[in-house]
Amino acid sequence: MACLVRENIKVAFSQSKSVNPSLLLQKGMLEVEENGVKNSDSKSDNKKTAHLEKIVELSAPDEYKNAFNRWSDLTSDVNGFQQSVMMLENRLLIGLTGNAALETGCSLSRNYGMPYIPGSSIKGVVRACAKQYLPDSAAAIEQLFGTYDSDEPNRVAGTVTFHDAWWIPEDGVKPFVLDVVTTHHQEYYNAKKAEPSDKDSPIPNHLLAVQGSFLFVLEGNPKSIELCQTILEKALADNGIGAKTASGYGYMKLNPELAATLKREAGTRLPPEIRERRQAEAQRRIEQERKAEEQAELAKPPSQIIDELNKSYQAKRDNEDYRIQVEAWIDKALLDWREADRKSLAACLKQVGYEPSNKKNPNYPIRKQRLQQLRGE
Repeated sequence: MACLVRENIKVAFSQSKSVNPSLLLQKGMLEVEENGVKNSDSKSDNKKTAHLEKIVELSAPDEYKNAFNRWSDLTSDVNGFQQSVMMLENRLLIGLTGNAALETGCSLSRNYGMPYIPGSSIKGVVRACAKQYLPDSAAAIEQLFGTYDSDEPNRVAGTVTFHDAWWIPEDGVKPFVLDVVTTHHQEYYNAKKAEPSDKDSPIPNHLLAVQGSFLFVLEGNPKSIELCQTILEKALADNGIGAKTASGYGYMKLNPELAATLKREAGTRLPPEIRERRQAEAQRRIEQERKAEEQAELAKPPSQIIDELNKSYQAKRDNEDYRIQVEAWIDKALLDWREADRKSLAACLKQVGYEPSNKKNPNYPIRKQRLQQLRGE
């Protein structure tokens, strides 16, 4: 056996009443079998496996649950954040190659020892998915994610922030599960044999995998993070994240029931004044977006507006918002358009049925007058 820690640290570990899985994974195994010693078929005889089995039995501590609730409450503000609750369909291997005495790592938070998915990993998966499905949108992708090449002199930061995904503590669900990777031809890879052989014995290597659900959080402009959220959910469902995705690891799907529970619990924890302020900010943002959309519609060139009327008026004529938009276009034309464009608009509206054919229709005299104004009569 080879000792991994000093003798006096063994005493500290044995007397500790609190356990951090991250520290336990990195420093908790006190000794390991020497290289070349064949593992026993019994898991209990394998010190590494026995050590991992202790970690698998650990649940989320209360400190982590409190920290998770604070994070969930903070990021439930839809004015700057977007949450996605994703559930693993199988298991997750993340941070597998991280430095560790056991040579099988796992991404664990240092403070609480619970698994997390680094924001950089999430961003990479989402960006790859965006490039896959939006190959002709390089400029938009760069705006959302930033410049890909860090050595680019004119690099820019992305407009969306990808936060680390937190593991969601649920009643009766433990974060870790014991998994195994079987190593073949160990002596060949250790340069002890010239050639691999089918007679070589496979050696099981146990490691930590993660189960359960994660809370993904994006931060930025509401429209930008809404788009990235859609890509994120598709990327995790179609491509997965982490190691061994080709073997079915790391694939996720939405968990709407758990998402509704988290939202409801966050609402009960938030003080009334914060809830009211967030609602007021959301209403103000919606109003600002509506006004911006109205200005964008009015800024369209006459040819584009006329083309849209030819294509859409018959289908949308009964929609109150669309009727208001048409009247706004007419007002804009009367104020700013050239005479030829106004007459073209009048002819278009006449053709699509803006003026009722029934003269008894209460809208007939009003709309007839509007067309006359456009024609300059």
